[in-house]
Amino acid sequence: MSCDNPSVCCAPRTLRVRVILWRGVLRRFFLYAFNRRYVKRSAASRTGECKRCGVCCHLVANKCGWLRLHADATSSCRVYGLRCTPNCWAFPIDARDIADRDLVAPPGVPCGYSFPSARPQPSPP
Repeated sequence: MSCDNPSVCCAPRTLRVRVILWRGVLRRFFLYAFNRRYVKRSAASRTGECKRCGVCCHLVANKCGWLRLHADATSSCRVYGLRCTPNCWAFPIDARDIADRDLVAPPGVPCGYSFPSARPQPSPP
């Protein structure tokens, strides 16, 4: 499977990478659905801002159909805030999400967000 824009995604989609990415989608869904307190605490601890690179929009699908790529190498979502899922607008919940994103990011395209060096753990329900 190839990406139509190698400046946004370039990693080969091996079975191992696909499993990791799907596990991340499920983890974010369950964290948002059942542990919103953790999601809010984690969002409050992250620093930086979105660079609009669009890499996180390629975590499961080769390209999200709502992603619009611009000539200046930025991107935007046609439905952000209207119909997008919590997986999109809560991303990244924690450092594990950035690690997932880095699996498909081109070399030298870091995420604009970062988290404290201590890896946050979900609190028990």
